[in-house]
Parts: sequence; C-alpha cells; structure tokens
Amino acid sequence: MKIRKWSFFIMLLTVLVLTLAACGGESEEVPGDNDNEQNNENNGNNEQENADAPEETYDLGGRTIKIDFHADLEPTEGTEMGDLAVERWKEVEEKYNVTIEWTETPYDQKFDKFTTTVLAGEPYADMVVFDQTEVGRIAALAQEDLIIPYDDIIDLSQSKVPEAILETGRISTDGKVYKVDTIGAVQNGGGMFYNKTMFEQAGLEDPYELVQKGEWTWEAMLDAAKALTTGDQYGLAADPNNLAEKTIMSNDARILDVETGEIVMDDPHTIEALEFVADLYNVHGVVKPNDRSTNWEDPPVFFNEGLAAMVHGDTWESSEERREAPFEWGYVYWPLGPNATEYAALKGGVSGHVIPVGVEDPEIVYQIWEDLQLWEYERETAVAWFEDIFPNQESVDIATQMLDNMKIAEWKPFNLDDAFYGTFEPIANGEETPAQAVAKIKPEAQARVDEFLGN
Repeated sequence: MKIRKWSFFIMLLTVLVLTLAACGGESEEVPGDNDNEQNNENNGNNEQENADAPEETYDLGGRTIKIDFHADLEPTEGTEMGDLAVERWKEVEEKYNVTIEWTETPYDQKFDKFTTTVLAGEPYADMVVFDQTEVGRIAALAQEDLIIPYDDIIDLSQSKVPEAILETGRISTDGKVYKVDTIGAVQNGGGMFYNKTMFEQAGLEDPYELVQKGEWTWEAMLDAAKALTTGDQYGLAADPNNLAEKTIMSNDARILDVETGEIVMDDPHTIEALEFVADLYNVHGVVKPNDRSTNWEDPPVFFNEGLAAMVHGDTWESSEERREAPFEWGYVYWPLGPNATEYAALKGGVSGHVIPVGVEDPEIVYQIWEDLQLWEYERETAVAWFEDIFPNQESVDIATQMLDNMKIAEWKPFNLDDAFYGTFEPIANGEETPAQAVAKIKPEAQARVDEFLGN
C-alpha cells in the first residue's frame, strides 16, 4: 500500500477547519439554549485572550541540552516529516535559547554510564532514552532513586503524552511515572502474522474475520494449526519463551502481583496458559522445531518460507523478505484465552525517555522534549507507516487499533526480565510439566523480586 502524502493531509485538515468554521457561522439558534450561547461566547473570548497573550519564553543562556540513546535520533531533512522535525528543532532551540544535541552511547554501556555519572552528581545527559528491551534497567534506576518521577516536576494532566503511554511509565511500586514517550513507542504492536493463502486453501475462516466476531481464540488457533500441520508444513513457528509469555498475557493471567510483590505464577489461569503451550508442542505437535539457528531467529524465517502458517511478531517484523513472500499474509491480535475478554497488543515492554537525578531545570528539560515532538502528526505518521509495510487494509486496521489497546508484561521490571528462560523451554520440550517448572522457579523468582524491592 502506498504511504499517504503529508501535503494532502495538511491541505485536507485546513479545509476541514475552514468548513467547520463556516458551518458554525450558519447554525440556527436553538430555543432555550441561551446559557450555552453565553458560555460559548465567554469561551471564545477566553480563547481569543489566550491567543493574544504572548507565548511564555525561556532563556537558558545558550545551554546545551543532551538527549542520549544507543542509536542516532537526530532529525534529518529530506522527507516531509524530516523537514518538519528539523524545523521544529530550530524553533525550540530559539524559544529556549539552547542547543539541542543528540548523543550516542553503546547499548551495553548506557546503563553503567547513567549510574556512575548520576551517583557522581554529574549526569552525562539531560534525558536518556531506553528501548523496550530495557524496561528492567529503567525500573532498577527508579528503584535506586536515580530517575526523577515526572509527577514531581510537571502536571501530568496537562502533558501531551497519551494516557496509555503514561501508564506504561508506572514501573515502580510508588505508582509514579518514570518514563514518557510518543505513540511511536507502541506502534510495534504485539500480535500474530498468518498465511492467508494457507487458510484459504484449507477452507479455514480468516483470523481477521474471527477477530471481528470475537471468535479468534486459543481453540480457534489450535483448530487451524492442526488443520495446517501436514508433512513439512506446521501450523505454528515460535520461540517457546515468547509463546509462553504471550499465552499467559492473552489469558489475563499473572506471574507477579505488582501490588504485593508476590510471585503468583502458580495461579490457575497461568498454569492453564502454560499447559496450553505444552500441549501445542507435545500433544498436538503443531509447532515447528527450531532446528536451524536459534529460538529467536528461526520462527520468522520459517514463516517467510511458507513452512509455518502462523508466527508471533511485532509490526516491524513486516520485513522486506516478508513483503516479498510468494503468498498473501495478514496481521491480527494474539488469540484470546478462556479467561480474557478483550484483544490487545501484547508487549514485553515499552521504550521511554527518562530524566536523571541531578539534571538542572528538569521541568524545562521535559518541556523542551515535549515541544520537539510532532504531536499533531504522530498518529497519522504511524498509520502511514502501517500502510507502507502491510499488504492489506485489514492488517493496517488491526495495527492501528493496537495503538490504543495494549497489555504489558508487568512482571518484567521487577528483576524478572530474563528469569524464566530456563522455565518455559523445558515445558515446551516436555522435560517438565508446567506445575513442576513453576514450583522449581518460584523461589528463585521471589528472591529476585525481594532483592529488587529491598525486602
């Protein structure tokens, strides 16, 4: 699908505003609505006064504001959005009398550099970005009081950050927001790719249609996987760790009670999810063995080669190789477990921008970051990207819905990010039952949480 043109979008938005203004001028008087008219008039006067009031300015005396990540985040010209970002960058620098510098620190050095410089009272950057794989790092820094909670420096009700994103920033037991981001942080989704051609040839109902009816469930996925497993072809390709996590989340099950800090992965709904995973491998035999490279690398390759009908994945995994696959495919939510009622993007974590303790004028640093964002275009940007990477409107629609519907693996920030790699694989391999594997790891997992919380 072709990406929509921003010039057209801006023109359309302008026409819409002018049209609404014209319609408002021609509206008929509604009897008995004088109070509303007076209120509207007063609101109009207030808005006019606010528009006439000079914008608040700051003078930070030419200070350099550093925003650090392990990759290059500096806006570049050459595209419509790039040009707008560079223009916004210049405007913000002028507004605050600052120089904004995007710096890079290697992924494996960033956490240590953050910690040592903050403890020394000289944070190396004014804002640091951690990606979705580093939620545990952010939580550890928050737990050690090395990050400033945004609740302490701004009025979150006035923030332009969407509420769903703010919620992902509440990664500590105090309930405060420690990281912020834009919609771009969640546009990676967290669902399932499926081979539409295989489903059609087998006479199976398309998963997208099942989602529309609320019938895309574990049972429906299993039925499809069994029907599509034949010869060298399998119903599913999966990393057993990823498969287990998504299945637990899709059943609204828990590993940790984040309010009490208690490991609860022996909860019936969690065990139910793990038993379903075990059966996919050991009873039904519908998951293709990862026998080429690694558990992480094999599944997407198997799907692209038409050796598996379904595979877990984020939207960015709509790679060039996948787009060139010799079959039709789509993207849908992960199927619902029996204990769940609502579809959602299932995410291990969400990236975020944090402000180190010791940064001067942190409230202004936040405002600078907020002013840099192209909020008025961010959703349209995400949808345009979906239209560029997905082959059909159904997949675009699902990915767009995922922007507002998320479930986060709440346990990961509590020192549990890599705690279960030795738990889920033995279940998939049939070496341990879910009950045995959970009983084995639960004391160690609880010790990890207790250490993190300082208990």
